Amino acid sequence: MIKKYWRLGAFVFVVIIAILSQVFVQQRYTLLQAGGIEYQWPVALEKSASWTPVDYLDVKFLGNAAPIVGTRLPNPGEPVYISLDVKSTGMLAVKNASMDRPSTGEYVIARAHRIHNGVVEFDIPFNRVKVDLSKVDKAFYNEYKGTLIATMKLKDGNGVITGIYSKGVPLEVAKPETLEEQAKDTGRKLEDIIKSGTTETDVRVERN
Repeated sequence: MIKKYWRLGAFVFVVIIAILSQVFVQQRYTLLQAGGIEYQWPVALEKSASWTPVDYLDVKFLGNAAPIVGTRLPNPGEPVYISLDVKSTGMLAVKNASMDRPSTGEYVIARAHRIHNGVVEFDIPFNRVKVDLSKVDKAFYNEYKGTLIATMKLKDGNGVITGIYSKGVPLEVAKPETLEEQAKDTGRKLEDIIKSGTTETDVRVERN
């Protein structure tokens, strides 16, 4: 009997933690939406054809490696501060990584993934965006290799993705590139995409 009540109590505890976590995430999302500064970052879709459509889409931030400055080196899984260069297009480019919070400029709080030869590969925690996947072309699910643009808001190192765009068009109404176009897209240097502010030189993502 005691074991039964212990399991029930553990289940209730897990449910409460899950609810509180969702409330915290929603509150932070609301605060960032209201007060964060909007930027852009090149991304790729993280999921493939096998995933089941839900309300959220996972993305991978491209260019997620930076030289480490300072005497302290992060361990895998530790928070690390990524200093960012804000381009005139609104694009963000990685400058360097440090264990210390930058005193000036824009930055994002990430987690160290791998460290090699003075360079840290990092993961940005806010890699999900809420979209209506029932409106997204299913071709995007089928091993799509093209580069997309995420709009995001940052404040005090924390952030939230506000939208995903393909050639300046919201993902929900965008048409996927052909395989040939995707190959050309992935062949472009990340620096060129950041400089132009888009995955296509004649299209710009609107900033709020």
